[in-house]
Amino acid sequence: MKKAYAIVLVALSVIVLSWFLPWLYSIVFPVGGSDPFIAYSPVSNQLIVSTLDEQGTIASADNEGNLTGETFTREQRDSLLPQIYFTQLMARDEMPDSINGMEMSVPALKHNQWVFSSIPHDVNKVFPEVFLIMESMPKRIDLEDPEEVFRFRDGKVEFIDIATNSVNDSRTRRFTEIFNDRGFTLPVKSFSANITSRKAYDDGYLMVDGNNDVFHLKMQAGRPYMVKLRKPDALKAANVFIMENIDNRHLGFMSDTDNNLYIIEKEGYRIIKLDNVKFNARKDRVSVVKNLFNFVVKTSNEKGSQWNVFDSETYAPIASYSRVETESTSQKVASWIFPFELSFSSTSDCYAKPRFEYFSWHALILNVVLAALLFVVLRRRRRNMACCCSCAAVTVVFGIFAFIPLIIINK
Repeated sequence: MKKAYAIVLVALSVIVLSWFLPWLYSIVFPVGGSDPFIAYSPVSNQLIVSTLDEQGTIASADNEGNLTGETFTREQRDSLLPQIYFTQLMARDEMPDSINGMEMSVPALKHNQWVFSSIPHDVNKVFPEVFLIMESMPKRIDLEDPEEVFRFRDGKVEFIDIATNSVNDSRTRRFTEIFNDRGFTLPVKSFSANITSRKAYDDGYLMVDGNNDVFHLKMQAGRPYMVKLRKPDALKAANVFIMENIDNRHLGFMSDTDNNLYIIEKEGYRIIKLDNVKFNARKDRVSVVKNLFNFVVKTSNEKGSQWNVFDSETYAPIASYSRVETESTSQKVASWIFPFELSFSSTSDCYAKPRFEYFSWHALILNVVLAALLFVVLRRRRRNMACCCSCAAVTVVFGIFAFIPLIIINK
């Protein structure tokens, strides 16, 4: 009984320590660095690279992403990026009247400025089987919180009143008919909507059906509005992302099964491919920072980050910059200490489950050293040979996670 108790205690200790020790190490010795802020100057036609470290270096790079060696002060950066730092320039009375023949004004700059972002956590999660839907053309000016939800049930698009939990038969019939007429095929592979009344307008849903086609769905005055977006048959949509920005020019973004990224215009539902951008919504993070002159698309994952700059009007590629993720000193040291790490959450999804990650063969050297030390200590404590060998063998496998409880238990 005592032996079984010791085995259970050691096993639990290994589980707890394999989570706690790497977490504590990451708190004491931060293991990751931060990406620089990349923007494109319409004044000098070059990339401006602002690092976020203690030095706060601001440098320039050519359109291929090669640093030129030129550095700037913050004030110089403000003048090179008036589309971003116009508030600072206005305060110093240094705002230019025009740039590249375009008249500058604060309202115009604000109107053409927006940010979009998506992380794998937003995509890799369990979604409810009911969809909230807003009225896009309310009786009064302000948008109202949704009063109905819809779901797909027995081949129908069933609408349910939230307050009474009753089925709205007329709305169910209308929406079912338009889904069938437009050729929507279940199941829904991806969908995106921004369900909140705290916005200027509502653009409803973007949806990807079972055939990887894209649909735009709204409810206007209680009636369905649905459009199937025209695209080449070879283009198979994977994920969609709705946007409701102040300029009201774009409907959203779309990625395909080949990990290409597209932007969707509202006028004519044009689908424009963004050249040189690779994006897997389930694994990569993406952010888009748009201004009057250009927009910067940043994609990143554990391998590194890539920035691509496009013209705001023509979507023509202008410049690119990349940063390869390298191991920091603290990460290298950790790989020699911990044979693996246990975590229960991830930035890539919303599931709470045990995950054994970052297996390292480098830690085997320390494991062997700790196993030999444990063997010597246990022999001096007059433990039998079988106990010493078994404890040493466990330490070779689990390293420091097993060494700590075993040396404490076998006092």
